[in-house]
Amino acid sequence: MTRQMGKRAIVIGAGIGGLLFARALADYFEDVTVLERDSLPDNDEPRDGVPQGRHFHGLLAGGCRVMNALLPGLVDDFKAAGAVKLVTGLSTRIEMPGYDPFPQRDAGFCSYGLSRPLMELCMRRRVQAIANISWEQNSAVERLRHDAGVVTGVALRDGRWLPADFVIDASGRGAPTLRAFDEMGYARPRETTIGVDLHYVTALFEIPENAAHDWKVLVTHPESPPGSVKGALMSTIEGNRWICGLAWQGEEKAPVDRESFIEFTRKLRTQTCYHAIKDATMLGKVAHFLFRESCHRHFSDLESLPKGLLPVADAICCFNPVHGQGMSVAALEAETFCELLEAGQGDFHDLQRAFLQRTDQIIEGPWNMAAAPDLAYPDTRGERPPNLMQSLMFGAAFMELAARDASVDKLMWEIRSLLKPYSALTSDAALMQRIQTVMAEMAATAAV
Repeated sequence: MTRQMGKRAIVIGAGIGGLLFARALADYFEDVTVLERDSLPDNDEPRDGVPQGRHFHGLLAGGCRVMNALLPGLVDDFKAAGAVKLVTGLSTRIEMPGYDPFPQRDAGFCSYGLSRPLMELCMRRRVQAIANISWEQNSAVERLRHDAGVVTGVALRDGRWLPADFVIDASGRGAPTLRAFDEMGYARPRETTIGVDLHYVTALFEIPENAAHDWKVLVTHPESPPGSVKGALMSTIEGNRWICGLAWQGEEKAPVDRESFIEFTRKLRTQTCYHAIKDATMLGKVAHFLFRESCHRHFSDLESLPKGLLPVADAICCFNPVHGQGMSVAALEAETFCELLEAGQGDFHDLQRAFLQRTDQIIEGPWNMAAAPDLAYPDTRGERPPNLMQSLMFGAAFMELAARDASVDKLMWEIRSLLKPYSALTSDAALMQRIQTVMAEMAATAAV
């Protein structure tokens, strides 16, 4: 029997993180109220409050596993709605300097290709079926209410206020949490940022009947640093469609229609994306977005924290979207939160600190996997660690060894898919030695 921890918990935000944390809280509170500033559609139309909702979203296998565990039957819902099964490693064509393409092998597990709105719809229906979760649509949060270092509820922009024993901030960028910290006199957390100023555009295409490709996902990497940052991500999704995203740094003119979109793909480092869509019918309009920076807020470093409040997901760390890590990291955080609730040790404040510390451990691997490649490009803003070149060389050697050895390739996909921690690599002394040997080979070749 689960331990009742309070009468009401409030979750700010009905996105991926908010839905999963609401599910986690439902077993421990009499009522869980989800507040969402948008209207929540009963279909898979994109929402205004999810600015990246029209763009490419990669659901990693690790995130998919956790989502299905928290919301049993969710993967069946994905399949029934038309999501496309993606065999990790085999369904993906990766094009990058030195590997055009990287060897395609079955890593032994899978994920699914589907649009962000469809994913949210399937998850929302599962969460809405839980009796003690209630919903407040079109309910924007003005600020958090607090007293003597304890968050006691939320004030809404329509003048109402809702009391709560516990508040989860899954609002996205964490504005309610930061404002509450300022009002309550708590120091804001230290931030690590990587400024990518990444432009990206997305378009949907009907997959032609004569399309004959050995891939369902296409990843076209840009030139090696310090070359041009211009790449493409493309996936098969529900409705016999491709979702195609183009990303770049700099002053490149953004595609605005089918003609300019396809012309942009013609200028990529490889022509696979161009040849796939050049004769395909574009569906709808080109969607635009600008992602300024990845940001990790180190809440776990703070000596004191307000009670009754927990920031989660993007409020703690937002990732460069081209790496496809954000949704899956949010799922892993929700899984950790469930484990801590089930353990039931201490009070809310103990749970808060334990969660933030474990979340930093979850974030470390995905952050490091994205940070080194991003910082390799000269236009990226951020402090370069002194071992950046060593990290880049290590990553290149790991990739090369994975291309040669299927077992190493499988481990690489397991780590990238967040099924295994990065320590699964670094704790294997024999594998680390093999990577060091490849690094030496590559250095010797470069010196010739």
